[in-house]
Amino acid sequence: MKKALKIIGIIVLVIIIAGGIFIMTYQPKKYSDFDVYAAMRNFTISVMEEYKADERPISTEFKDFSIPLAFPYSKLFGGSAMGIPLVSFESDRIAAASISQFEIPPKSGYRRDFTFNLRPRYEFKAPILHIDFMKPSPGVPGLCTMDFFNVDADNIKIEAFFGRELDQVQKAVAMVEKYQRTVEEGRGKITRYLDPYKSPYRMELKEPETGDETIRKEYYETVAAAYRLVLPAYLKSLSRLQPDSKYAKQHEEKTREFVKALHDQDFAVNMGKKIFGEHFKKYWMDGFWDVQL
Repeated sequence: MKKALKIIGIIVLVIIIAGGIFIMTYQPKKYSDFDVYAAMRNFTISVMEEYKADERPISTEFKDFSIPLAFPYSKLFGGSAMGIPLVSFESDRIAAASISQFEIPPKSGYRRDFTFNLRPRYEFKAPILHIDFMKPSPGVPGLCTMDFFNVDADNIKIEAFFGRELDQVQKAVAMVEKYQRTVEEGRGKITRYLDPYKSPYRMELKEPETGDETIRKEYYETVAAAYRLVLPAYLKSLSRLQPDSKYAKQHEEKTREFVKALHDQDFAVNMGKKIFGEHFKKYWMDGFWDVQL
């Protein structure tokens, strides 16, 4: 009996040691985005310049901004530090148009995502344009969400907002149709709380799970092509709107309700609070959204 217990103890010890070695040496796989993220960033900046949007002052605070990554995030992201090359724009119609990416290690050029969020000024009855385009991570396939969040469906009408540009949005949706995530694959599962804000033109995409880089490249380039249709269509539509100062207060209240829902219930946001710690407000509220709760 004692001999059996001793053998079991040795086996357990070996398993613990092996597990510890695995954790210490584990590095998540790196995936190519085929230079698509860089192209999307450059395209976005050029379009912002075309529409006379200026960099918000807070952008300078993120030129060399990075944060340390403690366990388990150092293992999840594959590094001890992460750069956040956020850049945000504003204009007489745009409150905050922000590009956010996670770069590991800082200044390496390897970025795990491309996220862009455009919040209109409150005087304009326009939706929020949002894209979150992510590479695969441990246990999670590559995903992309592109949508036009409507914080006030009673007053903001998506079809009326886009007008003659709606066909560009419809073309974008058609382009990515084969990548649309199904309910069985988890479509909308962790964002049920956002259902009242989602548009009929929501693109919730899943990267093909394959080792064939040709197929992966086609996916990345197709998503980028859809985005290149959507962003100009949105800005052209926004440029046609007339400001309504009487509506601004209501729009502000509705936007804060939406952002608070994200702040309180979104899985990624709550993980971000843990990762960013004391810097979370500066990054997410001040830099990314420019909304105070």
